[in-house]
Amino acid sequence: MGNLSESIVLDSLYKYGEKAFMVLRTAYEIYQNNSITGKKLLGDFDFKTLMSKLREKGFNYNPNQLLRIFERDFGIVETTYRSSNQRWWRFTDPKAVSRALNIYEGKGNDTIESDPEITLLKFQVDIIDVDNLLGLISELVSKESLTSTDKKQIKHLLFDELPLVVRLFKETQVHDEEFKDFNSKVRLMFRYLSILVKKFRGINISVGDLDIEGFEAVNNSVVKLGDVN
Repeated sequence: MGNLSESIVLDSLYKYGEKAFMVLRTAYEIYQNNSITGKKLLGDFDFKTLMSKLREKGFNYNPNQLLRIFERDFGIVETTYRSSNQRWWRFTDPKAVSRALNIYEGKGNDTIESDPEITLLKFQVDIIDVDNLLGLISELVSKESLTSTDKKQIKHLLFDELPLVVRLFKETQVHDEEFKDFNSKVRLMFRYLSILVKKFRGINISVGDLDIEGFEAVNNSVVKLGDVN
């Protein structure tokens, strides 16, 4: 215990949003209540109580998938008991979870990390909204043909919005451990852009047809756009 960083917990919250926050916050509240009783339990919280507390808050959601993600991908919780009708987990580091929940809610007294450059980059990444950009580009890629409006939108993306993303991407690559999610999404964005640029030029291509050399070429051309301004 004690080896979990709150930044890992925050990554899970930023990646999976309010559902993840609600599930983790409620699980942590159950852990706190159980700690007060002093009773010997099978873990910090159990599935049945978590479901019950979520319903009390008007949140009708099965947290099973998120709990698997918290355990498998982030190491925030681990299973301590499992049977046909019960399942219990414990937090690998309750203090890290508490700090992350408070920061996510904006309650932290000091959200500036030891490296203010990384903190600033995190703020910039949050504002960029890479998920929205990736969704838009993916939607354009999936179209059979591009309209004149689509082509104007592509030009706007390439010359007005993406150069800023690229500049930020260059900086976050230096701290890849901290920005794995953002960087992987930007790399996927470049892959989609490789297809989109060819469609713009009237060349039909699918993701499966895209070789790594073609991907790198368009990747580099998009990166160069970031140096224009």
